[in-house]
Amino acid sequence: MLSCRIEDFAKEEVELKVGVSMDFTTPTADLSAVKQMMESINVVPAPSAPVMNPQVVNSATTSSLRVCWSLFSDDTVDFYQLYCRQISEDMTTETEQDASVRRVKETHCVVTDLLPNAQYEFWVTATNTTGISPASERAVYMTVPSPPVIKLQECVSCLEAALIRWDSGNTNPVESYTLELREADNHSSVTESVVAIPTCECLVQLQPWKRYIINIQAVNIGGASERSQPITISTTGTLFHLLKETAHPSLSVSPDGFTMFYLDEDLPISEMVFSDTTFSSCVAVLGDLIPVRGQHYWEVEVDEWAEYRVGVAYEDTQRTSYLGANATSWCMRHLLTPSRHKYEFLHNGWSADVRITVQPLRIAVFLDYERGTLSFYNALLRQHLHTFSCCFHHDVLPCFALDKPGALTLHTGLTAPKYITHT
Repeated sequence: MLSCRIEDFAKEEVELKVGVSMDFTTPTADLSAVKQMMESINVVPAPSAPVMNPQVVNSATTSSLRVCWSLFSDDTVDFYQLYCRQISEDMTTETEQDASVRRVKETHCVVTDLLPNAQYEFWVTATNTTGISPASERAVYMTVPSPPVIKLQECVSCLEAALIRWDSGNTNPVESYTLELREADNHSSVTESVVAIPTCECLVQLQPWKRYIINIQAVNIGGASERSQPITISTTGTLFHLLKETAHPSLSVSPDGFTMFYLDEDLPISEMVFSDTTFSSCVAVLGDLIPVRGQHYWEVEVDEWAEYRVGVAYEDTQRTSYLGANATSWCMRHLLTPSRHKYEFLHNGWSADVRITVQPLRIAVFLDYERGTLSFYNALLRQHLHTFSCCFHHDVLPCFALDKPGALTLHTGLTAPKYITHT
């Protein structure tokens, strides 16, 4: 019975009605505030000003510089602009437009095509999608110096030392110099260095009877220059040249610095140029002897009819006085009289009574500081002429003068003969 009713109910059509409307309206929401908030989160701030790093020691060459800078760690940077300008003596006429600009990705850059031993000013800005940072403070970098130039004619030496002089070769000053030396005839010898030399000369101690190869480097914060052209120094004797800056205006000194000439044509006094270092009365010149108080030997070749003075004098000897006529000079003098060749050995205006029968045409001079002696010899005959005994209170310099027109030729770098050193 029940099953029959269920079947009948299932066959009936039932009409269902919903009491709620099915039409929905989508509400509109204002998301502009959310969008603005999201955009503010994604905005990258403009970078802060970078900081230029000081130049690192030995970070340059003669034509390039490695420039570095730093940035705050939370800054985002797409690229940097590095500005470079050479510092010149007249910066007042230069503007920022004179600077070169490089676009760089990293916080360092190698700048090339620069001048040696020149100062360059650098500054940098950082850029991202938002904008450009303020410029950094400016930093000064220097390229490596040019190699110095050794002044061969101004280098002097003796048995145990050498005084080396050079030109910087650079317009801007350098911090110091380094002298390198090694024995020329010993291929296994170690190169020695004298560092932190503040000026353009150096007195270096050496071993006697050797040859040395010497070169110079200039040093600044960027690094050391290339080595100069080398010179060879021999410690077989005393080597020096004539000091042209001390010569009387009537004297001419040969280019090699070994011969002096007193020409027949006297210059008018009005055309003579004197200085504090030139002789003004005696037609004389000094030699550039190394300031080492040891033994020194040199020879002077003279003309038969030349009237001359040869000896030594203190560097501050009076330029208005004649050699041998004061207490600061000792000399051998030759003069012609109507009857003979006369020789005097003068100091402070006084001469010993010495007669020389054979005219010396090559005079040997031997200075011995330790013994306090200055000796003269006829070099061709090995004949002793005279010896001054004196305690030299200061270093002396060789001196030479011509009382009449003529010439003298200096021979240096010679080994003193045994007949002189063993007496």
